[in-house]
Amino acid sequence: MSWFEEWFDSPLYEKLYANRNMDEAEQLADLIEKEIPKNSNPSLLDLGCGRGRHSITLAERGYQVTGVDLSEEAIAKAKRIASEKQLQIDFISGDMRDPLDKKFDAILNLFTTFGYFLDDEENARVIENITTMLNPDGTVLIDFFNAHLVQKSLIEAESGSFKELNFKIERKIKNGMVFKKINFSGSSLSEEVEYLERVKLYDLKWFKKVLFESGLKLERVYGDYSGGHFEVENSPRLIMISSKKG
Repeated sequence: MSWFEEWFDSPLYEKLYANRNMDEAEQLADLIEKEIPKNSNPSLLDLGCGRGRHSITLAERGYQVTGVDLSEEAIAKAKRIASEKQLQIDFISGDMRDPLDKKFDAILNLFTTFGYFLDDEENARVIENITTMLNPDGTVLIDFFNAHLVQKSLIEAESGSFKELNFKIERKIKNGMVFKKINFSGSSLSEEVEYLERVKLYDLKWFKKVLFESGLKLERVYGDYSGGHFEVENSPRLIMISSKKG
């Protein structure tokens, strides 16, 4: 089992990241709405949707949304939330390396849901699949971290606790990847458990090359969710807007 299958399906993942900011999701939705106006009723694919934080926010704004994620646990949670909110969202359990037999007006890959695979060609294939699933004149929005800033300002260790659970996080840069090791202990667990996150440190130059080779034209680059200009030394995000060539 891959690290992301094991970790993303764990209930501890949801506990650790329970405080993810909905204001941030709304701010990103504002940027998406600017780039992909909803007045034409576009079909959106949220590729790597997790528990549906962004899919649900966009559906509440009136978009028709499909969400895909490898984690069956995440998809089940997303379906429950959408049902409670009476939202029509098509949540599908699937691998982003396998394109859906369906096309969309816009495809989103948000919050660094990219670069999980060791092989660069395998990661590039995800972008090739995006092109395959995109309608002519469609839009792609990829929201990745700024790899340069991650390396420059890496926090190597941190710890904390919540609800009878202690956690320790260790980070390191190695072989062009950022590794995060997360250890959990506490009275709510029968034994200590440990998980790993690993993401490739791709920069804008790499994305430009792969987007072009995949039949996409890079139109704009933002450095944060407010739509600020991308500055390699300071921007927290690398947000790329692309269109399908020809």
